[in-house]
Amino acid sequence: MKYDTTITSKGTITIAAPIRKALGLRPGQKVRLFVNTNNNVEMDAGISVAEFQTRRDELLKNVTLPKKLKGLTARELRDIAAREGRGK
Repeated sequence: MKYDTTITSKGTITIAAPIRKALGLRPGQKVRLFVNTNNNVEMDAGISVAEFQTRRDELLKNVTLPKKLKGLTARELRDIAAREGRGK
C-alpha cells in the first residue's frame, strides 16, 4: 500500500483513509514516528491502555495459571521463568 501526502505549512500530514483503516487508527489517536537506519520514517500506532487491558482479559479467559502464579506481575513471572529455566 503506497500513498502520497503533502506536508502543510504547519508541518502536518494527512494519512490516507485506507492506511488509517488498515492500521486501525482513530481521530485523536497518538502515534510515534521515528527515522530508521535507512532514513525511512516508521510509525508505531501502539494501542491504548484500555485496549491492552481488554485484549489481555480476552486472552486470559482461555488460560489457567497455577495458583502460585496468579496475581504476579509480568516482571515477577519473567524472574520465575528465568530462575526455573537456569535450574534445568
